[in-house]
Amino acid sequence: MNDADIHLKTMRHLNAAAGYLTLGMVQEANDEIEEIPAAMKVTGEVMRARVDIYSAAKSWDLMREVADFLVRQWPENSQHWISLAYATRRCRSIEEAVVHLFDAVALHPGEPMIPFTLACYAAQTGRIDDARACLARAIALDPDLRLMALDDPDLEPLWESLGKTPAT
Repeated sequence: MNDADIHLKTMRHLNAAAGYLTLGMVQEANDEIEEIPAAMKVTGEVMRARVDIYSAAKSWDLMREVADFLVRQWPENSQHWISLAYATRRCRSIEEAVVHLFDAVALHPGEPMIPFTLACYAAQTGRIDDARACLARAIALDPDLRLMALDDPDLEPLWESLGKTPAT
């Protein structure tokens, strides 16, 4: 099999895996990834697909391991850092996840989802002033996050501190 055929086969399996994930068929998505030729299994595209599969499966340790690999290989991609923090929060602690996000914000100061996620984690740990400041920074970078913030359950402690929930 030549390189073009390997690439085409990989893309077919990645597309099928994405389709299965959209349908909530996590095992089938993983099966598609397993069919990818060995030489392609450590590419960024395949590893990102694994992060999505492990997230859908709530396999936080596996997601964290793959996201950590992605961060080490491609630190310029801010989504890798967010995925690492997300998985770390679930399999270790919010405090450890925050450390990853602080590293990420230093590398990606213009990425709004990093301070948004920091706002969520601050709210969840009762650091309401920090949550408010991080959310303000995120919204300054992307005003559309204002609506997302109203629906994010991690930010409920922030809304409660204001004496109301977003729905009231």
